Amino acid sequence: MSHTVPASVMPTLPAMPVQPTAKTRETLPQAPARLHMTATRVPVEHKTADYIFETDLDALLAEYDARIVFAPEDTDRDFFAGSVVRDSGIILLLSPHLSEFERDFYPRYLICQALGLDLSPLPKPFVFEINPLLPGVPA
Repeated sequence: MSHTVPASVMPTLPAMPVQPTAKTRETLPQAPARLHMTATRVPVEHKTADYIFETDLDALLAEYDARIVFAPEDTDRDFFAGSVVRDSGIILLLSPHLSEFERDFYPRYLICQALGLDLSPLPKPFVFEINPLLPGVPA
C-alpha cells in the first residue's frame, strides 16, 4: 500500500544555500593566524607578557574572553594544560592535579602563547612542548 502526501500538506523547505566554489573561496577573507578579537578590542598596552602576568586573573580572563575548564579527575598526570583559540575567545583546559600557583600561571602562559608572545626562556619547571590536537593539523 502506497501513501502519498498531498502537496498542500508537505512542508516547504528553505532553499539550499549556495556553496562556495574554488573561485569564490579565493576571494573570501582568510582567517586570522592569531586572535582577531584581540587585534580590535584589547588595547595594545594590554598585549604584553608583563601586563598579562601582573593583572588580576579574573579581570584578565574577562578581558580576553577566556574561560577555564578543568579536565576530569582521571586525566593523565603528565598533562598540565591546553588551549583552544577561536575568534570568540579562548578556552583553557587545565589539569585537575595542578597546584594553586600552577592554576594561576598556566592560564596566563596560554594567553601569551595564543597572542604569539615570546616567553623564552622559561624557568626549568615550566619547559613545554607544543603538540597538535589532531594529526596533520599544525599546533
